Amino acid sequence: MTTDTREKIIQLAQEAIASRGYSSFSFREIAAELGLKSASIHYHFPTKTHLGVEVAKTYRERLAQALEAITAQSSNPTEALHNLIAIYRHEANTSQRMTVCTMLAAEIKNLPEEIQAEMASFYELNIGWIEEQFRVLGSANAREKACQFFALLQGGLIGAKGQGNPQYFDAVMKAAQLFVG
Repeated sequence: MTTDTREKIIQLAQEAIASRGYSSFSFREIAAELGLKSASIHYHFPTKTHLGVEVAKTYRERLAQALEAITAQSSNPTEALHNLIAIYRHEANTSQRMTVCTMLAAEIKNLPEEIQAEMASFYELNIGWIEEQFRVLGSANAREKACQFFALLQGGLIGAKGQGNPQYFDAVMKAAQLFVG
């Protein structure tokens, strides 16, 4: 089994989670889509939990790379926050599927602890990075503002996707002007 097969499995699982949720996909359907037997999926991921953790981890790592790129190109925290908004706006405009983190968050109480921990890391990555931008801006209550700002991003994205209306995201993000102008 190649790394390509492993990556395809992760990609298909990510698409399944974003479309239907963690509880609604199976190794059997991924194997069928790849023209493999379920045992081939188990070769890479012994359990569904292992695959779910890898999907959430991969998703978090992509965000970490995007945040690192923003930090590298934006010395101004206000500009950095606007660049983060642009990432979420792009997501609002590109697909009607929910995001992996949205779907996993909706199922959080039913997820294995390992996936819950990965989700906590994803949220902390987002909120911690935003908090740092507010700290650099000299904001009082930077953590609280970061949570509020992140809630705007998430709420705008969910509303845009749920309504099939990307403009909803921009309407919600007008409230971000209260934070970053």
